[in-house]
Amino acid sequence: MSVTTNLALNEPAYNSTSPTWDQPLNYNATILDQMYGNTTSVSVNTGGSTTYTNIAAPSATAAGSTSQAMRFSLTGALAANQNVLLPQGVAGMWIVTNSTSGTYTVTLGSNNGSNAAAGTTVAVPQGYSTIIYCDGTNVKKADDGVIQNISSLSVSGSITAGTTIFAGTTITAGTSVTAGTSVSDSIGNVRSIPINSQSSSYVLVASDNGKAISITTGGITVPNSVMSAGNAVTIYNNSGSSQTISQGSGLTLQWAGQTTSTTGDRTLGLYGICTILFVSASNAIISGAGLT
Repeated sequence: MSVTTNLALNEPAYNSTSPTWDQPLNYNATILDQMYGNTTSVSVNTGGSTTYTNIAAPSATAAGSTSQAMRFSLTGALAANQNVLLPQGVAGMWIVTNSTSGTYTVTLGSNNGSNAAAGTTVAVPQGYSTIIYCDGTNVKKADDGVIQNISSLSVSGSITAGTTIFAGTTITAGTSVTAGTSVSDSIGNVRSIPINSQSSSYVLVASDNGKAISITTGGITVPNSVMSAGNAVTIYNNSGSSQTISQGSGLTLQWAGQTTSTTGDRTLGLYGICTILFVSASNAIISGAGLT
């Protein structure tokens, strides 16, 4: 009797099991029940050198503890990095819970028939459950390491990404945030200062927080009750003439580092640069090069 590749479901030929047709039917029903309801416990090799542990191949008689279950529980006190291999040529999707101990890694692959990985592999972190899939050769994470549509994220340890981390609102990590390429927020890469170029008189808006305003003519007005405490804006006079930075009505714009309190409009000389730090919505401090 033939069976399917991935789940070993029985495929009896016409009239081949009469009068015992119930046996393959019941086996198939049990296999499907095990698939959704069972967990296969995998005792990972605990030897002192890296080797492999095979997950049992699908059983046509519903023996259990095989790759037919959708969940694997990996156990064992590891003494070396270890490999766990899916049955050769078997495809599917699984939830893998790594409950091993010891500061070593467990890597999932598909057996090539010689007790080595046939293609790509996935390292499953200890203490976590990972969703993987296999096409019969390659093992990959089902989500490819991408987390989407999360308004805020908070973890007690570190956040590490291979390329880019982007959050609509907040990312909080207890220790560090690491990205292979960039960490971005709503205005762009946090390692770069976005530039807002203006060629006529301009009034700051809330979205200018964290940006540099490049102005060529017309000057800039700093309005009251637009920015919030902790906001900051850099202004660059990208011209050969002076630009006026006007203190908006109701705002106190304090010039930093003076012998007495000095507020009011300021002049930014040619190709000068300054930064305005808001200590509240109506109080700001200005400092820079070329400022009078």
